[in-house]
Amino acid sequence: MFRTHKLLPLYLFLLALAPLSDAGQDIKIKYFLQANFTCKNGITTPGYSVYVVGSRPEIGEWVPAKAFLLSPANYPTWTGEVSFANVELNQEVKWKCIIRNENNPLDVQKWQPDPDNETTLIFSPSAQTTGTF
Repeated sequence: MFRTHKLLPLYLFLLALAPLSDAGQDIKIKYFLQANFTCKNGITTPGYSVYVVGSRPEIGEWVPAKAFLLSPANYPTWTGEVSFANVELNQEVKWKCIIRNENNPLDVQKWQPDPDNETTLIFSPSAQTTGTF
């Protein structure tokens, strides 16, 4: 009696899940691929910083107002890690360094000269990519 009383709810629960056993085929796993960006020779004046702008939403889709701010920890070299969502392995990302006003994102002081930088997103180690003004 004890065993039936305890196992019956478990059995009913598993029976209810049985029709969902094929649903796993449509499950999508969301993952992130990281890239480490470096912009060398980013000499700025007060109120301006170096940003990464490029072909993906995470780095602004070429819109300077949406660019990704880098860290000046090793000034005048600026660095930062960006996580890219919903990308395919080995997807290429095009990007540039810009010097932009911190308070007025429409005020871009300088763009890195052509050509665009490119990096390929990989699992491990993270992609390392460098641009220079």
